[in-house]
Amino acid sequence: MPGIAGVGFSTTDLAQTLGDLGTLLDWAEELELASVELSLSNFEVIGGCKIWPDRMAELARICADRPFGFTVHGPIASSFSDIRNITLQTDAARACLEVSHRIGATAQVTHAALLPLTEAERVTLMALERETLATLAPEFADAGVALCVETLFPHGPVWVASPAELAEQIRAVDHPNIRACIDFSHVFQNAAERGFNAYAELATLAPLAAHLHVHDSFARPRSFAPYSHSEAILFGLGDLHLPPGRGSLPWEQLAALPFADGIIANLELISRHRDQIPSAVAWTRDWIARGA
Repeated sequence: MPGIAGVGFSTTDLAQTLGDLGTLLDWAEELELASVELSLSNFEVIGGCKIWPDRMAELARICADRPFGFTVHGPIASSFSDIRNITLQTDAARACLEVSHRIGATAQVTHAALLPLTEAERVTLMALERETLATLAPEFADAGVALCVETLFPHGPVWVASPAELAEQIRAVDHPNIRACIDFSHVFQNAAERGFNAYAELATLAPLAAHLHVHDSFARPRSFAPYSHSEAILFGLGDLHLPPGRGSLPWEQLAALPFADGIIANLELISRHRDQIPSAVAWTRDWIARGA
């Protein structure tokens, strides 16, 4: 597949502490992965937006001399449109960047803004997101890290940029270290809510993406609250983080998107599907090969 260089996976809840991480990275070696994305907040390397040196040293030791690359996922609550907490948000991003730089990560994922439904408020807050990205861009360039804004979907009465709208934000910043992270399931959840053409908009964003989150769902927003995650899977509701091929996303069509060269197809699965990760890695390699 043009552009996609290999398969990785996210640590998510597969490694919930720094003590769990070494064993998980050993498994990544056995699976011959090209990359691992660290869910950084799990490992308590940063406290109060400052690096804890002993924890940083331990993380660096665990990550050293691995035969794969690294990426980093910053806080799930990251938002560069958070006007009341923008200093705290940027401080957190800079602390994560220091960790990214010290372990040789090539990409750091941050979340796109969750915005009010009213257009006037959105205009102001999207401008703040652009300004913050532009401020951070030179620092990420100096560290050799791409700051990747991840496609999201609405949580309650909020608005989330579509892929084409996120592409407009990234083009407006106009810096090679500000890129997108395409989460396919999130895009199709958002499209189901807002009614846009997911594939057409992804084609606009794909050349600006430096990272992919690969997992499956049925593109059905949560219309009610299932009792448990397993029942959400049974109903096919919400962002399920299923192994690819278990849901209904159009993977063969997605293979034809114009991705930038060197991008990683990063599996973002959770511990309930740990036993299916080897088969998911094989599935993703085959998906890449079919699209080549």
